[in-house]
Amino acid sequence: MTREQHRRCTFLTDEYIPEQSGRTMVRSQDVDLDKGALAPVYFIFHSAFACSTMMARALDIEGVSMGLKEPIVLNDLVGLKRRGAAPARLSAALEQSIALLSRPFSTDEKIIVKPSNIVNSLAPSILEMRPAAKALFLHAPLKSYLRSLAAKNMWGRIWARENAIGILEDGDLIGGFTSADLLRLTDIQVAAVAWLSEHARFAKMIERFGADRIKSLDSDKFLNNKHDTIARLSTFFGLALDKDQIENLLAGPAFTQHSKDFSKFDSTARLDRHSNVDDSNGEEIDMVVQWSAAVAESQNIPLELSAPLL
Repeated sequence: MTREQHRRCTFLTDEYIPEQSGRTMVRSQDVDLDKGALAPVYFIFHSAFACSTMMARALDIEGVSMGLKEPIVLNDLVGLKRRGAAPARLSAALEQSIALLSRPFSTDEKIIVKPSNIVNSLAPSILEMRPAAKALFLHAPLKSYLRSLAAKNMWGRIWARENAIGILEDGDLIGGFTSADLLRLTDIQVAAVAWLSEHARFAKMIERFGADRIKSLDSDKFLNNKHDTIARLSTFFGLALDKDQIENLLAGPAFTQHSKDFSKFDSTARLDRHSNVDDSNGEEIDMVVQWSAAVAESQNIPLELSAPLL
C-alpha cells in the first residue's frame, strides 16, 4: 500500500484496505526481514472514544513518522491469545508482527502504532519485548466515554457488552462482581465497569514500566490543548517537530475532518453530539459516573492516571 492509501484507510483492516491492493500469503517461517533496517516504534494505547485515530492521523508526517491505525494483525493475535494459544507460540507471532509493523516508509522515519483497544491486553508483552519503545495511554474521561457510547444507540450498547466480555476473557475485568451481578447492570454500567478495568490496567502498566516510557492523557485535555499535546508528544517520541510543523498539523485534515468518514469535524461538533445525548441519557450517565467513583474507591482504582503528558 502507498502512503496515500494508508491515509484514506480508516483502519488497517480488510474492511478498509482497497480491494486492488496486492495480497500475498507468506508463511511466517518464510518471512525474510532485515531487522537492522527497522524503525524505532512507539505506541498509542487507548480506551476507545478517545480521539486516538485523530492523533494517529496527525502523526503521519512524511519524513518524520508514520501512524499505523489499528493493524488487524494485532487483533488476530488477541484472538489467538483468547483461544488459548501456547505462550511461546503467541510470543513468537507477536515479536514477528511488531517487527513487520516497524518497517519504515522512508529513511529515518519513526513508526507509531495505534492498535485497537482490544490489544491493550497485549500491551505489557509488547513493551517488554521492545525495551526502547514508549507509549501514550490515551483515554476518554468516564463521562465523555459514556456519552460517546450512548450516542451510538443500540450498537454502542452492544459494543459495550462485547468489550466487557473481551476484558473478562483477558482476565482483566475488575473484581467484586459475580456473573449475576454483571447481568443486573445496565448497559451504561457495564461500559463503566469496562472503563474502570482499562484504567486499572493502565495504572498497573505505568507503575511497572515507569513514567520515562509511558505517559497518560485524557481526550478532553487533548482537544482543549492540541498545540501543547502535539509539542509534548513530539518531545516524548523524539519527533523534533518545530513550531511551523505543529501549526501545519493543526490546520490539516487530522484536526478538521472526522477520522472515520472524513466529514468536517471539530471539537465543537463533538460537544454538540454530547449535548444531544444529555437530553436523553444525561440522568443515567450522571448516576453511573457517581456509582463508578464509589466502585473505584472500593477497589483502589485511580480515576486520574499518573505520568500525565500535560
